[in-house]
Amino acid sequence: MTSRAWTIFTHKASNVKESRLGVVLITPLAEILRQAIKTIPLTNNEAEYEALIAGLELAWGLGVIEIKYDLQLVVNQIYGIFDTKEERMQQYMIKVQTLLTCFREWSITHIPREENVEEDTLANLGSSTKTKGSISGTVVQLACGTGCG
Repeated sequence: MTSRAWTIFTHKASNVKESRLGVVLITPLAEILRQAIKTIPLTNNEAEYEALIAGLELAWGLGVIEIKYDLQLVVNQIYGIFDTKEERMQQYMIKVQTLLTCFREWSITHIPREENVEEDTLANLGSSTKTKGSISGTVVQLACGTGCG
């Protein structure tokens, strides 16, 4: 990867009431963009992919990205080392692979969980806020058009 790469870190927090996603995007000039997203309840695996998709959509059109991810399973699935067996997870994989084609160059690297502390904090940010009624956040849609627009 070149020094002109943007770096993406993501994390999720999920329970029976809601899911929270955290995305940090670091520019080539070391500026930091942060996003915390509250969603409907998701399984842990769904939340992992939703966080990754949110990060990729945030970085849309930036050319070169480095993804730092703290779950080895997802890294291995993206590189095709492990298969995704469940149909829903296959749909997520298709969405991720489609989004990755929108970047000139990309890589995804497994990092230890302790290197993902800020993203974990963002993901948990939603738990400290109160909402009335239903959760207004939305989940990234799996349906994808023909690609990168």
